[in-house]
Amino acid sequence: MSSPNEPPSKRTVMICEDEEDILDLYSSFLQRKFNVITALSGEACLSLYREERDRGKKVDILLLDYRLGDMLGDQVACKIKEWDDTKTILITAYEVDDSVLVDLRERECIIAEMKKPVSLPDLEKMIQQLLT
Repeated sequence: MSSPNEPPSKRTVMICEDEEDILDLYSSFLQRKFNVITALSGEACLSLYREERDRGKKVDILLLDYRLGDMLGDQVACKIKEWDDTKTILITAYEVDDSVLVDLRERECIIAEMKKPVSLPDLEKMIQQLLT
C-alpha cells in the first residue's frame, strides 16, 4: 500500500500502430502522464499484452489502429476483450462501415473510435475520461 506522500502509480496505455512515426508521436506525447507500451503489429500487440497480463500488470487503455500490416484492429480488439476488460479506442484513417463499429461496440470489443489525424490533446482527454 502506498503512503500518502507517494505519487499515485501511472496508468498504462498500450499503443498498437504500424506506422512508426505515428507510434512515436503518440508515445512521446502520452508518456508524460502514462506508462506506455508500444507495438508495431497486431501479433506484437497480442504478444506484449499477454506478457503484461502474465506478469500481473494491467493495461488500462489500448489505442489500436484499424488497419495494421498483419491483421485488422477489430480482430486484435475482440481477442483482447476475450482476455479481460481493457478499454480499446479504435483509431482509423479509413472509413469504417458504421455497422462494423456498432457491432464492435455492442460486443464491447471497443469503447470508442477516433478518426485520423488525431488531435493529441483530444486523445489525452478521451483517455482521461475513460479512466475515471
